[in-house]
Amino acid sequence: MAFQQWLRDQLEIVDKCPICDSEKSRVLQSGLIDRMTDPSTGFWEICACENCGVAYLSPRPDRESIGNAYSHYYTHNSDKDDLVNNRLRLIKSYFSEKYYAVACKKGRFSDYVVYIAMRLFVPLSLYFDAKSRHLFKGEKGTGKLLDVGCGNGEFLRFADRYGWSVVGVDFDEDAVTEARSGDLDVRTGGIDTIGSKEKFDFISLSHVIEHVYDPVELIRTCYALLNDGGTLWLETPNIESIGYALYKSNWRGLEPPRHIMLFNQKSLRSILTKTGFVSVEQENHGLSGVYMGLASERLLNQSKPCVSMLDCGMRKIGMFLKVLSLELIQLSSKKRREFLTLVAIR
Repeated sequence: MAFQQWLRDQLEIVDKCPICDSEKSRVLQSGLIDRMTDPSTGFWEICACENCGVAYLSPRPDRESIGNAYSHYYTHNSDKDDLVNNRLRLIKSYFSEKYYAVACKKGRFSDYVVYIAMRLFVPLSLYFDAKSRHLFKGEKGTGKLLDVGCGNGEFLRFADRYGWSVVGVDFDEDAVTEARSGDLDVRTGGIDTIGSKEKFDFISLSHVIEHVYDPVELIRTCYALLNDGGTLWLETPNIESIGYALYKSNWRGLEPPRHIMLFNQKSLRSILTKTGFVSVEQENHGLSGVYMGLASERLLNQSKPCVSMLDCGMRKIGMFLKVLSLELIQLSSKKRREFLTLVAIR
């Protein structure tokens, strides 16, 4: 059943897999609602390709109307919360010590203490590495960087601090305005706003590809914009994650109608290698099991409120065990991680 607020002529049926063109599919989830904005406005259906495993929304909003799904969506504005600011300070301390040679200055002793503490707690150090988008993987130095879907420019400011020449693009005009306040080169629009003659050493697609109608073309464009030896970093929810298996329709990664396509490890790796990338490695986004588990638990509790104190207590115990198992699986199973975090070299 389609989203009721969309007119019939604003919806399009996807009659074959957008990735492999197979016409064989099965219904993965039906009756889904938009849990992030207004859940009263209708229902969506997600199909799964029986050939490559990609999940896709069908019917889905057409390109002209998809903007309606973002009108009340959480934006890219900076979060002024003290907890978030403290987290950012920890990240800066961690990287000041780990990569001070790249930044051309030695870290402070306090940075060293934070670094040692983070290395002792593996999931947290993996989290910080992912927040840097593995920018310094292989210690290749710096160069020119493009962040597609850059939001308010937080990652651009991070990369700029460590010597990269940065460019960002985003459709959110308010976010672009905020990013530009830091004297960054940020442009309104998508990757097509980048000239074909511009070349980059690092391109970032952080939770972008699941929003795109033609992800194969997006990857090809990134490949064309990279210098030889350049890096494409991308991250997206994993439809074969243990989190989806546990939470099904309450899994945070579904998010219809904005997530119009969801990948598994095999399908995403196949796109990258067929495009021409010579090396594709999967990284671990530490604490993604904790984040996705807690977010999915919130959605689950919205649909099934507690009926007693005992019920609430048992749910908290169950939540702890599920979130713990999700995080442990991040360390042991690449295929079942919550996020597909891939680093591809041209």
